[in-house]
Amino acid sequence: MQIYIIRHAIAELRENWEQPDEERPLTAKGRKKMARIASGLSQIGAEFTHLYASPLVRARQTAEIIQKRFKLKAISQTDLLVPEAAPEHLLPFLNEHEDEAALALVGHEPHASALLTFLLTGSNSVLAYFKKGGVALLEGNKPLHAGRCTLRWLMEPNHLAELGGK
Repeated sequence: MQIYIIRHAIAELRENWEQPDEERPLTAKGRKKMARIASGLSQIGAEFTHLYASPLVRARQTAEIIQKRFKLKAISQTDLLVPEAAPEHLLPFLNEHEDEAALALVGHEPHASALLTFLLTGSNSVLAYFKKGGVALLEGNKPLHAGRCTLRWLMEPNHLAELGGK
């Protein structure tokens, strides 16, 4: 199984947003950069069988950009990807998928970094943090267990955007 952990793109600043945080959208710059990141993912051969997003607006909008670039049929929303979600709760969900699945999981910090660490080490300490638009690829065999996945790569958003061109 392949698991792509993707942090949402650049969103409106929390301090400047007067509505509920769940409704905070991507900025125009965030949308444009995420389109380049999605193109960069395509350039390096990424493919997805499933696309999941947190129900928060900025994650859904990021997933929509990925959906468009990869011509995916659907985005499924799950509360398992919200910022405060416990990474261990995602494990049974991941194991519901076929071994050949390539899952794109679009979420937030601190969940993305906690999930990465949990799947790689089984620990709750954080190994690395995701910048907005950052992506990691992990692989594992079913049944997936904490600490049993392998990190294939972790890429900064600027590197992927550069690969994606203008």
